Amino acid sequence: MKNLICTIEARMGSKRLPGKCMMTLSKNYRLIDFVILNALKSNYLSKKNIFILTSQNKNNFKLISYIKNKYDLKIIIGSEKNVLSRYLKLEKHNSTVLRLTADNPMIDPNLIDKSILYFKKSNADYASSRLRGNLLKLKIKNNYPKGISLEFFKMKALLKFRKKFNKRNWEYPTWFFYNKTFKGKTRKIKLFNDYSNVDNFSFTIDTKQDLERLKNLITKYQLKPGENNFKKYIKNLN
Repeated sequence: MKNLICTIEARMGSKRLPGKCMMTLSKNYRLIDFVILNALKSNYLSKKNIFILTSQNKNNFKLISYIKNKYDLKIIIGSEKNVLSRYLKLEKHNSTVLRLTADNPMIDPNLIDKSILYFKKSNADYASSRLRGNLLKLKIKNNYPKGISLEFFKMKALLKFRKKFNKRNWEYPTWFFYNKTFKGKTRKIKLFNDYSNVDNFSFTIDTKQDLERLKNLITKYQLKPGENNFKKYIKNLN
């Protein structure tokens, strides 16, 4: 897709699990490794269009150094609290943005590719695999479990709200798209056939318990970063 950018929001200052981005999930691989390598496995993403969005806090220096030395990715450094300000530093304001977060290690390369094509075809301003708030003003079930989250938006659509950026929405870049006031075209990313057998397991890492649960899952199914791990997990449920 032309002008596609993938952002990975990552920081070490999590209140519930400080430093989680650099925590080990399996032998030789940290949480941030899973997220980055899964994104790099996509047919539409590479070092050229993946941006790590982090903050200028000192506790992120280790994370920044690790990513630079191991992956040589572009890193946007901005405010700790004002996540929206980091997006304003992106090079291309006419881009389509795929938003990922560093606490979701099971995001699937195959699902990324299918969703990119879906968003392109939909011609929407915003699309998400998990709905929240009043998006579309409809009661729609979230088919994908927590932690398998993909969000797409057009940067031009976000910038229309630039004058409304304030402390209430600084931390939530896509807040405007699932708010009642948004008048653009929004879509829910459908549940693709090869992901039909999905349970309520949570794949995100917010707490120490989440971390241990995912580590056990990775060991049990011999999951590795850069592979279709979510799909592999589903197949093992059958």
